[in-house]
Order: sequence, then structure tokens, then C-alpha cells
Amino acid sequence: MKKLIVLLLMAAMTTTLLGGCSSTKLSDSFDKDTVEKSAKQVIEYLNNADYQSVTNMFREDLQKDLSADTLKDAVEKTYGSAGKFSEYKSTTILGQKIKSTKEDSAVAIIIAKYEKKKVTFTISFDTDMKLIGLYMK
Repeated sequence: MKKLIVLLLMAAMTTTLLGGCSSTKLSDSFDKDTVEKSAKQVIEYLNNADYQSVTNMFREDLQKDLSADTLKDAVEKTYGSAGKFSEYKSTTILGQKIKSTKEDSAVAIIIAKYEKKKVTFTISFDTDMKLIGLYMK
């Protein structure tokens, strides 16, 4: 009886945990390979300290709020001591709807391995493949 209760509790916990996870299908407005290639280009620019190229990829209305120096500071604080880039560990491409505008966006979640640690990049694009979000942790 005790084993049955434990199994039922484990099943209930698993159902609850998995039920909270959902992914949104990528909109037909995007090509998955293009999103992945563009996201990896952002990371390559960051790895090469080419911050101006990253800021140029942002949508025009966002460029005025983000300078190359601001981006450099964010990179240094987030993973400046991670060492040299070695490889991409995983890539996930999802679709997302922007709540305020109802606009479709594509989100690339990429885990990159560096000499001393892994860094997770969450990179978002609008339907014109302009960068609208960049999060590093």
C-alpha cells in the first residue's frame, strides 16, 4: 500500500511538472534555419567583441536605447570570465506572440560552452529578422 501511494504521488508530481511546460510553434513567418543562423551570428559577434555589429542587428527603435558600450558592459558582467568559446551544446527555436502588439516573434535559446562555464543565450527576432531581445545568463 505504501509503494502504491508513493507511485501515485510521483505520477501526480510528474504530471504537474510536465503540464507546466509548453512550447509555442514557430510561426510560418520564420524559417527555423535562418533564425538559428542569425542567433549564432549574434553570439559570434559577441565572442569577437564586435558589439557595434550586434547593436546594428537590433530593430531601429531599440538601437537608440542600446549602445555598443552598454552591450560590452553586459557581456563582461555576464560571462567575461568564461574563457574562450568552445562549442554550442544545444539550440532550441520557439515561436512567441508579443502580448502588447500581438506580433509573432522567434526565440532562439542557445547554450554555448566556454572554457570555464556554459552560457545560455535567449535571442529574439521580429518577423523582419531584426533583433528585439538578447538575454545572457
